[in-house]
Amino acid sequence: MKQGKLKKRRDAVGWIFILPWLAGLLIFFAQPIVSLVRYSLANFKLVDGGYVLEKLSSGVFGQYTRALAEDPEFLQLLTSSVADLLYQAPILVFFCLFTALILNRDFHGRIVIRTIFFLPIIITSGVLAEMIQQNVAEIPTMASTGVSNIFDVTVLTQQLLESGMPSGIVNVLTGAVSNIADLVWKSGIQILVFLAALLSIPPVYYEVAKVEGASGWETFWKITFPIISPFVLIVLVYTIVDDLTSYSNQVMRYITTQFRQNMDYSYAAAMSLLYFIVILVLLGLVFLLCRRMITGGEKRA
Repeated sequence: MKQGKLKKRRDAVGWIFILPWLAGLLIFFAQPIVSLVRYSLANFKLVDGGYVLEKLSSGVFGQYTRALAEDPEFLQLLTSSVADLLYQAPILVFFCLFTALILNRDFHGRIVIRTIFFLPIIITSGVLAEMIQQNVAEIPTMASTGVSNIFDVTVLTQQLLESGMPSGIVNVLTGAVSNIADLVWKSGIQILVFLAALLSIPPVYYEVAKVEGASGWETFWKITFPIISPFVLIVLVYTIVDDLTSYSNQVMRYITTQFRQNMDYSYAAAMSLLYFIVILVLLGLVFLLCRRMITGGEKRA
């Protein structure tokens, strides 16, 4: 009975915290979303003093058919973005967790190192961050090979291919190495989340494990990971949304080009909604995959 009352009280508190977000969603986002749907189902044209929505000759869903069946560039960019995310997100999460575990230890200069990892988030983000990264990528290599990349992975790629490793795995590994600067640049928030999770673990848990003779590996899998497993979902959700909606994302740039340069507002609206649905599907799959892990971790903790 007490557990049931405690659960109801916790759910009520959760709804109180989420009410401001729901109110903001209805006030600020409901009307733009409805307008976006209306624009995608017609042909948006600017006229003197306003705009008109013309009926599509190809049907109400003509813009969506155009994006999915008639525009190979949109599908190619969308597939490429999702495919890159499938291997970049786990690598980023592993890197952030590993870095947070190191930064959580007591050593000289820990505050300075933490600041360095979080510095890109403090300095800037968005378009200006993309300009800085492009300038870094244009630094010539030490060998003056003319390759416009600070990490030249040509030799590494040749050695891995000659060793008999499949080309798909080689592309994933070399892609991660060549984008290591971008990986560090995007890891500030995720490392901070994992640090907060690690600091929330009571030190007495580790003291008991040490008394019982548990190794560091056993301590991590029996204590640390079960407790911080809910934060893995938070980091994954943030990483997916941040990567797929960043200024450097090719799909975002393509949609922006359609309504800024080509003035094709209805088509851009249709692509935006399709892209939004793809992101929701990915987040739903991540939630379903992580739900069992989080439930098991809470039970073990």
